[in-house]
Formats: sequence, structure tokens, C-alpha cells
Amino acid sequence: MSNAQLKLVRKLAQKKFRNETKLFVAEGLRLCEEVPPDQVEFGFFTREFVADERSKALIERLKILQEVPPSTMEKISDTQTPQGILLVVRQKLSTLEEVAQKKIIVVLDGVQDPGNVGTILRTAEAFSCGVMMLDGSAEIFNPKVVRSSMGAIFYLPLAVTTCDEFLSAMTSREILAAALDSSAEIYSRHDFSKNQVAIVFGSEAAGVSKKILDVAQKIFIPMSGHAESLNVATSAAIILSEAIRQVTVSMP
Repeated sequence: MSNAQLKLVRKLAQKKFRNETKLFVAEGLRLCEEVPPDQVEFGFFTREFVADERSKALIERLKILQEVPPSTMEKISDTQTPQGILLVVRQKLSTLEEVAQKKIIVVLDGVQDPGNVGTILRTAEAFSCGVMMLDGSAEIFNPKVVRSSMGAIFYLPLAVTTCDEFLSAMTSREILAAALDSSAEIYSRHDFSKNQVAIVFGSEAAGVSKKILDVAQKIFIPMSGHAESLNVATSAAIILSEAIRQVTVSMP
């Protein structure tokens, strides 16, 4: 491994350098198996990693990888217990038009926790939704987002945009916002099958921004326990599950 590559991997721990280079890091067998080979810039593995047929198959598929000693892998890894494989990957995002081809779009409006963002991306991919990330949300290529997405970022139609651009692009689509107020409708009573929809989930602390709430139909998940609210990733899973159920049932 060259010193330049070593320094680059270390720099990619910082958002500034990920933005400048349009690269990010993926680690671990399961995640690296999901990376499209044509997005791999370079990568490294340890001899100990190649211990079974699954690992060997991955190394063979990604032919450009270099072997490094475990001590080097520990220096460049972002995890406490490196699995022995690390890829530097080229960032790839979709356009708003590509995302808008999906019947259901998940919109993250200031969702800041990387774990929540990654989990929502994984859920959205499982239900074949598109995703738009608005201002103030966690960076898509943050290592924690990448890991918790479990590879979903490589398959999702996924765009980053501003609130104004999002609203301009959604003029012909129904906008729903997960929000609890007197005008909100119970989510399961809403007809998700009728129109193309964009479902907005807001920040953990402040919720959906006022600019979106002013034009959206509000929906909420009823609760009977003592909790004031649900985790945003949990809320997204519940609402998306019902939306997809309705769409599937309505199909001829």
C-alpha cells in the first residue's frame, strides 16, 4: 500500500474529504459483498480474511485488491474489530427525476442520527422506495450510515437536495408528513394506493419543518403506552409497511 493511499483512507474519515474526493469507505464482508465492482477505487484485505470460500469469492471478484498485514488494517479501519477487508468506493447518487419514478418516496428532513438514517435507507430499499435526503440530515456516506444501511445505498434511487428543490419537484405528487397534531390522520386510514406519494420524516428533535408541514397532509401512528413518540426509524418502518401493503393489495 502506498503512503498516498494510506493517507487517503485516513482522510476519508472526515466529511470534508469525502465531499472533495467523492469517495467513501466500506468495511466488512457483508457490506463489501454488496459494493458494485465498478464503483471500487481500490481496496485491501488481510491474509486472515481469506479463511473460507465466501471470502475467497469476494477477493476473486474484486481483482484489484491488495493484501496488507493486520497491523496496517487496524490503522486505517474505522471499526474496533476490523474484519480484514476495506474498500474505497466512488460515490454514486441518483437525480430527482430518477427517484421520482418510484410510486413511494421516503423523504428525510433533518434526520441527523446516522444509525436512524442507515436503518431507514435499508427499510426503503426493502420496500422498493426512492429516497430524498434534505438539508440537515446525516451525510449518506458517513461510515455509520453506510454500515447500518447494510448495502442499501448501492441499490436505492437516492438523491440529496434542498427543501425548496424537493417541493418544486413534488407539485404533482401527494406529500405526507409524519406529525402529531389535531389535523393529522391515522396513518392506516390513509389511502396510499391512490396517488404517488412522498412521505416525509423529520428530525428526532424538531420534527418535520414548517415549510413542508404547510403543504403536507399529516399522518400519525396512534400509541396507547406512556411513550411520547417512536424512534424515527421505527416510525418509518411501520408507515412504509402499511403503504406497501395497500399498494400490493390494490394491484390487479
